[in-house]
Order: sequence, then C-alpha cells, then structure tokens
Amino acid sequence: MRLLSVIIPSYNTELYIERCLDSLLYDEEIIDKLDIIIVNDGSSDKTPKIAKKYQESFPKTITVINKENGGHGSTVNAGLKIAKGKYLKIIDSDDWVNVFDFSDFVKRLEEVDD
Repeated sequence: MRLLSVIIPSYNTELYIERCLDSLLYDEEIIDKLDIIIVNDGSSDKTPKIAKKYQESFPKTITVINKENGGHGSTVNAGLKIAKGKYLKIIDSDDWVNVFDFSDFVKRLEEVDD
C-alpha cells in the first residue's frame, strides 16, 4: 500500500498537466510514497500522450486510466477503484501544488501514520 493516492481528473489539459505532474514529482524522497492516478476523461488533445509519457517515466508511481467522457465525478470514481493509498487527494490537472508544502505534507502524513 502507498501512503497517498493522488487522483488527477484530466480533460483537454495538455497546456497544464505537465506542470501539475512536475509539482507532484518534484521531491524524489516522496515519489515512492505516492500513487498518482491520471484519469483521462476522453480528451481530444495531447493529454493522453503526455500522461503516457509520465507513466513510462514513473511506472511504479503513475497509472493512467483512459475512459470515455463522463464528467468530473466519473473520473474520481474511476480513480478510486484502483487507488492504493492510505490517504487520498484529488488535484485537477490544470492545478499544481506548492512543491515544498506538498513534500512537507507527505512527510507529515508519514509521521502521523506511525
């Protein structure tokens, strides 16, 4: 089991998804604690290709689900079905996290998990 699952609902966000993923993967110390699930909701742009590239670079951390368009709720539900983390966070693919705060957040979760 991973410490934190992060579900990323994605629909036509080729301009933003790399910034989102880079912010989550910034600190190498926490990558193995994460279960990142990118749920592509039927995008017609390069979102699926970008997601696949990240999955290939981080195969133990990132999983990509490609599904027909069903809306935000259906993407979260699809991610929940395969989430492996003790805790859960949902981040839209056109958002990003403060890299230092996120790293501290994950490390704090680990401390409270003991």
